[in-house]
Amino acid sequence: MAHHNAKLEVPDVVGLNADDACAIVRGTGLLPVGPDGAAAPATGVIVAQEPSGSAVVARGTEVVLWNQDSGGERRDASVPHRIESAELDPA
Repeated sequence: MAHHNAKLEVPDVVGLNADDACAIVRGTGLLPVGPDGAAAPATGVIVAQEPSGSAVVARGTEVVLWNQDSGGERRDASVPHRIESAELDPA
């Protein structure tokens, strides 16, 4: 890794559809993944993420994304419960 341990701000993708959320996370230089080692969600709306938006992490860090089909079964207590924000419709 010849990079200078570049630090990046994690984008807040809660409330976005999974396709857009994954594209935004990748575009920032981070790696979107699903919970428990699963592939990144490809459908649905993102209801939670870890690390949370605006956290500062190293390039290539995994960002775990939960969609509504993940069942909300988050075993890690540090994951924010943010289902409410997914219900907001800015239209």
